[in-house]
Amino acid sequence: MASNAHAHDHGHDGPHITPMSVYLGIYGTLLVLTVVTVGVSYLGLPSTPSLLVAMGVALVKATLVAAFFMHLLHDEKFNIFVFIAAFWFAASFFTFVFIDLSSRGDIMKVQDNFELRQDAADAM
Repeated sequence: MASNAHAHDHGHDGPHITPMSVYLGIYGTLLVLTVVTVGVSYLGLPSTPSLLVAMGVALVKATLVAAFFMHLLHDEKFNIFVFIAAFWFAASFFTFVFIDLSSRGDIMKVQDNFELRQDAADAM
């Protein structure tokens, strides 16, 4: 009876079995995306576009790992919601860190006080 209830909760009759070819394809994709990330670092792009490309590739890789290797693709919707919520909170944290780091050049240290740089203020 317990196995019947378990199968009913997931909406199918048994465990989902993913073919090995899918895992090998995901593995190959992850390897290619890793090469892309390393390749972008050698292009000499400014830091902001380089960071955006690296984060975009990392997002795709994390999605593939979560969907297939963590089996979220075939899991209960609540677990997917919890995973996405955790990712959203982490992304919002990194957004504020990125804003902070990108504005570091707008201030300078003067006798233990921080003052807005005049040239940065004029550019605003």
